[in-house]
Amino acid sequence: MFDCPCYQVFSGVGSQGCRVDSFPVQDHFDTDKYLGKWYEMKWYSEVYFDESELFQDYTHEYIRKKGGNLTVLHTGRDPINLVDCFQRQSTLYLTETPGKFMIDEKNQGNLSDFLVIRTDYSNYSVAYGCTTQQQDGTCLKARAWVFSRKTTLADDLSQEADDQLEKLCLNLTSFLVTRQTNDCTDDIKRSTATRARLTIHLMCFTILVFLLQLTLLLP
Repeated sequence: MFDCPCYQVFSGVGSQGCRVDSFPVQDHFDTDKYLGKWYEMKWYSEVYFDESELFQDYTHEYIRKKGGNLTVLHTGRDPINLVDCFQRQSTLYLTETPGKFMIDEKNQGNLSDFLVIRTDYSNYSVAYGCTTQQQDGTCLKARAWVFSRKTTLADDLSQEADDQLEKLCLNLTSFLVTRQTNDCTDDIKRSTATRARLTIHLMCFTILVFLLQLTLLLP
């Protein structure tokens, strides 16, 4: 979930192992294999949120753009309105290192790190970001996510993900679970189709009004 603040303050500031530039990304990362839909299993936050405040059915979908960069579609349900799903867009920019991206969240012009720390492409992914680094290279404001290709994640894969998170100097108790109970795919398709129909109807109405006005001007 990108919209909530996710802050991290390391107890071991200055530790070489907690420097952001020491965190390795997935070996031989293959962007094309990473494309597609990922379900958010949990995300990192040092700020407490009640379960009733958390997004539900939250997913990321990565789509290749012309030029190589990626569009990220964020889809989910806001707890204020669980009936309708929302969809937002961000952009992932490629860097010289495969697996290391810069993300422009909601395309507002603010870039921050987005690192794919570990993934097997077909089951799970661990991603990490740091919006603010300290002078010693450790992270003051960190974010992290565990994604799955399905709405659930097997226990052994969850453990693999947790092992990676601990290497990022993150407190596992600060992760919040994202409920996945009602996929938004169909809702988004219906909403898109409805908007398309309304657009067509509006265009037809506009043309009819124009033709009527033109008729009235004729002698």
